[in-house]
Amino acid sequence: MIYGLRLNENLEEDVERPVEGFAHMFCYEDLSLHPGGFAPWHWHQDVEFMWVMQGGVRLDTSSRSFHIHTGEGAFINSNMLHYKEPLPGEPPLVLNQLFDVQLITGGYKNVFEEKYIKPVIECRELEATVFKPAAANQRRILELFCHSYDAAQLGEYGYEFTVRNDLSSMWCLLCREVSSITTVKKNVNSQGEERIKKMMLYIRDHYSEKVSLEQIAAAANISERECLRCFHDMLNTSPFGYLMDYRIRRAATLLQETDLPITDIALTCGFFGASYFGKIFKKSMDCTPSHYRKTAREKAVP
Repeated sequence: MIYGLRLNENLEEDVERPVEGFAHMFCYEDLSLHPGGFAPWHWHQDVEFMWVMQGGVRLDTSSRSFHIHTGEGAFINSNMLHYKEPLPGEPPLVLNQLFDVQLITGGYKNVFEEKYIKPVIECRELEATVFKPAAANQRRILELFCHSYDAAQLGEYGYEFTVRNDLSSMWCLLCREVSSITTVKKNVNSQGEERIKKMMLYIRDHYSEKVSLEQIAAAANISERECLRCFHDMLNTSPFGYLMDYRIRRAATLLQETDLPITDIALTCGFFGASYFGKIFKKSMDCTPSHYRKTAREKAVP
């Protein structure tokens, strides 16, 4: 399955389930197919394991940045804000598996959930972690990832058991890898994460309008100064930098998926003038809107 990022009204990813009743999704991701060539800030309830089969990926969370190279992988925790973009060099190709942890718990409030699942998904310090084949434990996680991915792709009778067994083994190894984080009791203030999500949602709802810093800050009931600090600390950008990126991404999607005139797209996405839109779009995307539309549609042709 080729990856297509679909975000719902809360900027949470809608994860497609290939098989009803089996809370697992696997996909092949080519970042160049995303508008702008990157996966924007988002989150999902499912946990995610990824493996880079070609090139390199920068994975950002709200407090850390990871560089993941060919043959390496990563784990992204449940409901964690994250962003992916290519590293310089060969275009990255990534395999992903996302699943609801209930797939491997086997029951409510049993030993698996209480001892192994909850300590991980409730640990807000554990946003993500990287696996490198040089470390034996991490190499085994990557091997199990590839084995389960292949099983899911082949889809032979009983493959669901193979996938669930491999994911369970991966989870046990993950618990060992991150025990130094999950066993330390900390008081995490999730206020910053709640605030940034509220402001991101405000921008999603009003990106086509004239938006002020005061309005963005008010969405989270904080001061303008705190708003600036929150975007800087969690997303490494400014409120208006995020707003502009969001507008460009929406414009890129409309260029790719509709026949709307470029002037109409500019106005729809909050750019009050086609000339200004063209200038900002080219600066961000390294090409004009018309060239982007032509290239994106050529890629979409099988």
